[in-house]
Amino acid sequence: MKKSIFTLLFLSAMGWVSAQSLQFELNGHVFEQGEKVLCTEATEWGEMLQDMQIHNLTGEAIDVIIEKEEADLVEGTQNYFCWGSCYTPSVFVSPRPVAVEAGATTAVGDLSFHHQIDPEMSGDPTNFLVGTSIVRYYAYPFGNEDDRACVEVWFAYNAEGVVENVVCNFGHAYPNPATSTVRFDYSLTSADKASVSVYNLLGQEVMTQQINSLQGAVTLSVADLNEGIYFCNLFVNGQAVKTEKFVVKK
Repeated sequence: MKKSIFTLLFLSAMGWVSAQSLQFELNGHVFEQGEKVLCTEATEWGEMLQDMQIHNLTGEAIDVIIEKEEADLVEGTQNYFCWGSCYTPSVFVSPRPVAVEAGATTAVGDLSFHHQIDPEMSGDPTNFLVGTSIVRYYAYPFGNEDDRACVEVWFAYNAEGVVENVVCNFGHAYPNPATSTVRFDYSLTSADKASVSVYNLLGQEVMTQQINSLQGAVTLSVADLNEGIYFCNLFVNGQAVKTEKFVVKK
């Protein structure tokens, strides 16, 4: 009996020790550990920006470090982040921590993730806007790398033409606004793997569906979605090649 009680107390203590101190948020939305965020809006020069906030879940102030991990990058692009200061693309770990008070959430603009065309690339930068870069970002207390929150940002550049020798067409959503279902016509010359994924305005994936033929129409049920604006991404061989916006109205 004593052994059982000791084990229970030990496991409870371990759970308390391993509890996460920080989490990523954006305007009240809490991102789950490792959650994927889709970023598709780019300036005419190809720069993308994803704002993020850090929430301190503890009762004490925390000096927070931000770290990035480049999982997959589109050729000819680079990325950087701003946390206290804006750092060059060669910086992967913020050299200076930023204090976040007990129970506080940082303001929008304090933390931002940026993705852009490499300035050394010559010619029209829009020529390089093809594919999806995946960058993971971590937040953890200074000196405690094991206590880390994680979010994965997909910087998805849209392409109308050729991606890895695959020519694709992806039609506009219909009906739009949609109430129960929405359809997209598509055609591919070839593809090892293709799918469509729907994201809300927070960049959260709300549904995904595989494509098993080279042409046809994808029909998606939106009956369970809330009213609002959504984005449907066509992925070909792991790259986001086209995005269409549609509205759900009940």
